[in-house]
Amino acid sequence: MSEPRGLTIVEALNQMREARLTAVQLIESCLERIHQREETVHAWVNLYEQQALEEARRLDKLFQKSGKIKTLQGIPVGVKDIIHVKGMKTTAGCAVYQSHVAETDADCVRRLRAAGAIILGKTETTPFANNDPTITRNPWNPEHTPGGSSSGSGAAVGDRMCLAALGTQTGGSLLRPAAYNGIVGLKPTYSYISLDGVLPVSWTMDHVGPHARSVADAALLCRVMKDPHPNPFGHMIRFKLSVSENWGGDRAPRLGYIQQFFEDEATADMKGHMAGVIEKFKAAGAQIVQLNFPDTISKMPNCHRAILETELATYHHKTFKSLSDQYPPNIKTRIERGMTIPGQEYVNALHLRITFQKEMAERLSFVDAALMITAHSTAPKGLGSTGSSTPLIPWSFSGFPSITVPAGLDRQGLPYGVQMAAAPMNEEHLVQMASWCEKVLAFSHSPA
Repeated sequence: MSEPRGLTIVEALNQMREARLTAVQLIESCLERIHQREETVHAWVNLYEQQALEEARRLDKLFQKSGKIKTLQGIPVGVKDIIHVKGMKTTAGCAVYQSHVAETDADCVRRLRAAGAIILGKTETTPFANNDPTITRNPWNPEHTPGGSSSGSGAAVGDRMCLAALGTQTGGSLLRPAAYNGIVGLKPTYSYISLDGVLPVSWTMDHVGPHARSVADAALLCRVMKDPHPNPFGHMIRFKLSVSENWGGDRAPRLGYIQQFFEDEATADMKGHMAGVIEKFKAAGAQIVQLNFPDTISKMPNCHRAILETELATYHHKTFKSLSDQYPPNIKTRIERGMTIPGQEYVNALHLRITFQKEMAERLSFVDAALMITAHSTAPKGLGSTGSSTPLIPWSFSGFPSITVPAGLDRQGLPYGVQMAAAPMNEEHLVQMASWCEKVLAFSHSPA
């Protein structure tokens, strides 16, 4: 039998249901990989091996007695180290934040545990989930960045150290690491998954989402973590769902291809790769139409920055006063800028976001999903940067759901990713579109 850590979540659950795999075997297989590779990849802050094995034994005994398995029975999950896990340290990737043992689980973690998932430990994050790189390396090539800020989560799942991990995104921190590490990243609508128990970067733009190795796995994790009463935008905007809200797979999708804004900085290789992806989708029957952003896109980057930095500075204000010299340089600059942004600029940015949401929701209503690059290139060489968030910011800014799926390897053997987005609270439809694309792309590679 091949190593259980190579299974998807759906495959592992099926084998457990048929008594061909135990939770203990799955955890042991993942721990073996971690012991083999962690000195190279540096994906983990803290591992809780014995606790994980004890929980696996408990779940196996329950299955032997009842013959029933939970929704995520024995599935090993890593948790980004800005998300609280009861009984585990939270360090936020920064010495400024005094590591402490969390007294309660974040809401998303609580829901995972209730469904039978086993938390293996905390994964590396850039300091306070901002843009100062951490020590994690890309498992496909350790000389390249894994992306950030969910660096450890993306690398751990990409390297088969666990079957899933939690990340967060305020700019591009969930989907970019997914693309760089050859896995699926799913960022649902803002507030779809509760932020309770998650250290904030920007209260109004932070998102929690999963890293996994298939679209079906990512969708399952999101369903488990979903807040039963999400209210992303209150009554401030109205939106239409996609034209084919009840798409049942009986036809190929209508995809709106966005080049504007995204591909200005893309490498020639990335542009050529996307052209090939488009041809594959067309050959499989997809209708590809051009989709453009509203004019508000020109103001969006500055507005995103104003909101992020104002809210970041507000959260860190007290600590920064006394410990500013201990903050890494990039987040320090962001906080200092955030403290000088006028209130009028912040409010204007919030107002533009509402306008952008209305206009973008209207445009998305004419296609099944938007299609675009996830990153300007495959994972760049060097560890001094986590990469650019530009292709991902519109969906973090608007709070609309987006997903990236692996789409092939470049000449250096590094993964490409393809991104899709949809109207708010339209996750299930977006997952259907992504599943269709996943089948066409048929990505089956893994790191050495």
